[in-house]
Amino acid sequence: MTEIPTTDADEGLAEIIEVLTELMRTATRPEVLEAQRILLQRLALQGDVFPSRVPPPRNITEVGGYLNLLSEMSLHDTRANAVASALGIAGPTPGVGFAVAGHGFVEIANDRPAGPAQFSIPPMISVRADFVTALLSALAVLHTSGCALPLRPVAPGLPAVVPGPAPALDQSMVLAALGRVLEVFPGTVLIDPAVDALAVARPDQPAVEPLRLVARELDGGTLVPEASWVSLRADATSVAEDVPAPARYLDVAPVLEAQGWYHPEPLLPPTSLAARGTLVQLVNRTGLIAGETTLGAELATLYTSAQIGQSALAAHVHDVWDGQGFGATP
Repeated sequence: MTEIPTTDADEGLAEIIEVLTELMRTATRPEVLEAQRILLQRLALQGDVFPSRVPPPRNITEVGGYLNLLSEMSLHDTRANAVASALGIAGPTPGVGFAVAGHGFVEIANDRPAGPAQFSIPPMISVRADFVTALLSALAVLHTSGCALPLRPVAPGLPAVVPGPAPALDQSMVLAALGRVLEVFPGTVLIDPAVDALAVARPDQPAVEPLRLVARELDGGTLVPEASWVSLRADATSVAEDVPAPARYLDVAPVLEAQGWYHPEPLLPPTSLAARGTLVQLVNRTGLIAGETTLGAELATLYTSAQIGQSALAAHVHDVWDGQGFGATP
């Protein structure tokens, strides 16, 4: 077999590549590691891993036809990479399936107070990474007073695409998908106020005081002042008031509001165990700027571009927060 002669330039290039490869392999600096990630990403998505079954274009007209086809299919990243390949330069970094969410979700320990529901309460709960510190601060205040707040996320994850005409955007569902909605774990409130970790209750006096979500001091201490409270209990179809009774209840709202978590409005009382009202829910709207924050920007901090593109929210990524929800710009 005839050997292909090599030139000094070829040998020099090979040496440079070998040095760069070793540098990338042993790198620890963040910027070099990021370059390493981009190189691996390009290798995974480059177009010539498998030979093309389409003959190469013979003239500029055929090249334009391919580019127009990519535009019609809305494959703009692929089109940009095709142009870059033709020019012999590095194209934009492909992101489909590889984009890393800016914040994402992390697991934190959940409260699991004693009671019939304890066996159902998960030990960990998934929370937006940028909300973790504030939420832990609020929970620490409750724990210091001997109280607990077992939680669960509302409808975690992105909504799936459903067949047929797209339904109107459900803003509560959107906020839930953004990791901005939590609720009290079922079975820890509205069952038996004497033993539940939490209650929906109002002070006995004055009688005009509104209902609120309160946490009961569970450790037998006296850090929470004792007072007379009227608590609610519910069943599958109705809600009833208990007779006034002394209890050491801590109002949860001021503690959570200080860290950005509020009850959704309007404040709706429970009507049954299935319809627990809004006092058992908590919504976080911090960081949402009216007229500026887009739904796509929010989603990108939590999910990859592939996950967003396959969800029912893909068509709404340009919707802008108006102070109450995400709406299409005029």
